[in-house]
Amino acid sequence: MTTQCTRPGIAEGALVVLIGPSGSGKSTFAQKHFKPTQVVSSDACRAMVADDEGDQAATSAAFAVLHCIVDQRLQAGRLTVIDATNVQAKARRPLVELAARYHRPCAAILFELSPQVCKERNRQRQDRVVGDFVVDRQCAQAPVSEGVLSHEGFDLVVVLRSAEEADAFGAPARPSSSMRCDKTGSFDVIGDVHGCCDELLSLLKIMGYKVENPSALIPRITAPEGRTAVFVGDFTDRGPDNVRTLLVVMAMVRSGAALTVLGNHDDKLLRALQGSPVKISNGLDRTLQELSAAGEEMQALVREFLGRLPSHLVLAGGLIVAHAGLPLEFHGIDSPRARDVALFGTPTGQRDAFGLKVLADWAHAYKGDALVVWGHLPVAEAVWVGNTINIDTGCVHGGSLTALRYPERELVSVPAARVYSAPIKPL
Repeated sequence: MTTQCTRPGIAEGALVVLIGPSGSGKSTFAQKHFKPTQVVSSDACRAMVADDEGDQAATSAAFAVLHCIVDQRLQAGRLTVIDATNVQAKARRPLVELAARYHRPCAAILFELSPQVCKERNRQRQDRVVGDFVVDRQCAQAPVSEGVLSHEGFDLVVVLRSAEEADAFGAPARPSSSMRCDKTGSFDVIGDVHGCCDELLSLLKIMGYKVENPSALIPRITAPEGRTAVFVGDFTDRGPDNVRTLLVVMAMVRSGAALTVLGNHDDKLLRALQGSPVKISNGLDRTLQELSAAGEEMQALVREFLGRLPSHLVLAGGLIVAHAGLPLEFHGIDSPRARDVALFGTPTGQRDAFGLKVLADWAHAYKGDALVVWGHLPVAEAVWVGNTINIDTGCVHGGSLTALRYPERELVSVPAARVYSAPIKPL
């Protein structure tokens, strides 16, 4: 993902690698846009080990210190910025590997200024002056395209081609969309709906939500005092009322009555609405037909809504909600790997007797203090495994729609009106 906007999406806890020759403005940029404690400079590390930031003989020891500091900061989930030339792939590789080790997003900011500009800036330095031949060598070693950096494993690439673009960089970090610890109160976590809108409205009424004009296309729903509904995702596909389900969920989120995470079916629908090639299967054809009949404006609303949803939620009181569950090391992590695990689980590479992918059994290995509520895999009844619970009780397959009330840990269910879609394997 290449970005040239003024407010790139660098998340809290990310590793940011500045890349460019001497004189390209990396240190000035880092000082302007990041806290001093967030910046780890190779020159400063060289001074730590040799009392001279220009002592090239201390480079190996300096980078050992730099990597140690980066390791500790990423482990603690702190935004970390590397101020070094980083023009060679062998210098970037261990940094990308460190980010991957702690499941942190990794961003590259590439300074593509002309060699002439870099040389002139170096000549104007009051401290250590770098020779023109050094700048020429570094420019020759620098990545020739954004694609090179993406291929190396950077989740985000920002290109700055002038001092003006660097000055307009904007806010360096955004809060993780997964972190909602400010949201207090009691929660009602609702399992996979899959277009079963009537059952959803019945479940909400049983839990004390006020549902006005339930026969309307978008009933007005008010949450009980101090409570918030939380959906585990998979609003559509296979069921009878996919558009209406989306409208209800969207309205509840907009009014503050609900929060939600993205499910794998929602992700596939989003990609289809964005024009990406997807396999039309597992009920997606029915959802797309409904949306096509609803018109382009509805499609645009759904596309915008789904595009803003987080992969998981970390809620006050020790509650984690993720569609396919989430191992402890990914809690609060805003990275592509954490997103994949939260939406799809971790495939083992095997398939069961029904041809379905076998996922890693993360729940039995989970030892965290937070309760993780999830869905994704339909079961006959909600299953507690340690401090985790799967509440996808297969409503669309003729089972039931289930909610977990938290902190009470009380389960509430309504039966499906009928079987809308036969399950691939028995529940």
